[in-house]
Amino acid sequence: MKRFFAPLSRVAEWEPPIPRQHLYAIMMLAGFTVAFATVMPSPRDLLVNNPIKVNPANLSNEATIPADLAADTEFLTIPDHELVGNEASPVDGLDGEDDAAEPQWVDYVVKSDDNLSVIFNTLNLPAKSLHKLMEVDIQNSLIRLQPGQKLSLMVDEHNGLIQLAIPQENSRRVLFERKGDAFTSRIEVWNDEEYKPLDAGRPAEVTAAEEKAQQKDKSKTSDAQLQQKSQTASAKPDADKETRPAARPTRVRKGTISGPFVISARNAGLTNTQIHRVARLFQGRIDFRRDLKKGDTFKVLFDKPHSKDAQVVAVVFNVNGRRLTAYRNLDGKFYDEKASSFSSGTFMRFPIPSQRKVSSSFSPSRRNPVTGRVQPHNGTDFSVPVGTPILATGDGIIVKAASHRDAGRYVIIRHDGKYSTTYMHMSKLLVKPGQKIKQGQKIGLSGNTGRSTGPHLHYEFRIGNRPVDAMRVDLPMNEGMGGKARRQFLAKVREYKRQLDQGS
Repeated sequence: MKRFFAPLSRVAEWEPPIPRQHLYAIMMLAGFTVAFATVMPSPRDLLVNNPIKVNPANLSNEATIPADLAADTEFLTIPDHELVGNEASPVDGLDGEDDAAEPQWVDYVVKSDDNLSVIFNTLNLPAKSLHKLMEVDIQNSLIRLQPGQKLSLMVDEHNGLIQLAIPQENSRRVLFERKGDAFTSRIEVWNDEEYKPLDAGRPAEVTAAEEKAQQKDKSKTSDAQLQQKSQTASAKPDADKETRPAARPTRVRKGTISGPFVISARNAGLTNTQIHRVARLFQGRIDFRRDLKKGDTFKVLFDKPHSKDAQVVAVVFNVNGRRLTAYRNLDGKFYDEKASSFSSGTFMRFPIPSQRKVSSSFSPSRRNPVTGRVQPHNGTDFSVPVGTPILATGDGIIVKAASHRDAGRYVIIRHDGKYSTTYMHMSKLLVKPGQKIKQGQKIGLSGNTGRSTGPHLHYEFRIGNRPVDAMRVDLPMNEGMGGKARRQFLAKVREYKRQLDQGS
């Protein structure tokens, strides 16, 4: 008998590695789990006897996520033509090889936490351009940027940097300019009406005797040319009359609206490129599909006699009794006849009234952790509950209010000049295409539509159809010129008006 109870006594004396109360609780839970699994029917039996009812209204094809892609809206890259469609241009019917946008000037004020790499990321410019700029930065101006310093960048339609101007003291600036695949740099000084390359003096190897000889040779050449011209004139006294054009080429094109603006502009002699420039300039002020009526007029002034490469310097529209004007200044930007920036009005930084929690920032080179591919995040995501009011950040015209399988319900607004904004994943739209809206006006409610992992708003701010970081970029302000610059511009406007009136 003792041999029978001896093992039990040893078990009773055994000390488990955990408190006995915990051990007993674990054993009880295990027993209940086994008993519950034994008594309950299988999931198959549950579904056969009691099928689950699903409301079709709760299903949405917009939320379908392909299995081979990450279900994360932060890594979406939606082609522009899918979102904008036929509304990509302010006017209909622009086609042909000469349909190209003019380069855009972008201003940027250096902030205290900026460096050139941050600035290029903010403006969505390629990093390779930054490296090429550093190679020709003989003045070290790129590494000496100061907070408050204003940079001017010219960017083409392919998101390529053409020029970068950095102001210096004593009315000077350092200008970087693209030449082929490389950049050059030079110092320029302001001279009355424009910047001109700084004269560094004659080379030291040119002596006074050499200079005198050069001037003598130029004098002989000039005399020979004059003698030759005199002989030609005496031999053919009527030659000039025969080759002289009947009328001086004009720098002004005039037109009257008799149908679509593109047709009327082509009838006036404008090329697709020039029509594109005028339309982009007045986007946000004129809805070219709805505002222009039969009998409205327009005038366009060019910098030289009209040709395909002539640049627009002044435009005047008479639309339903309103006079809209734009004049190009020496800095290449357009202003109205009162010297106010043509990008009138201001922009709000945030498209939501409160709860501005950024869940995903703008990043032109973000890498998808699942696929490993670089997929830029061209906007800023705000984590907000469904039904949060979405506000227009500036005055403009609704270009698109529709649905997309990835963007969900979305709105695109075209603002004055070169600016546009995009709002995605909304649950409800409160505006229609063609509608004119004001800054702060409610355009929809936030949601979780499209390819989205949670309720949020995806917001994009674009300059010349190029996405930039809306949280860091300098928002356009309605700032006018003052002092000498204003007087010079107004004098130029008077000259533009005289040329427009004379049609010369």
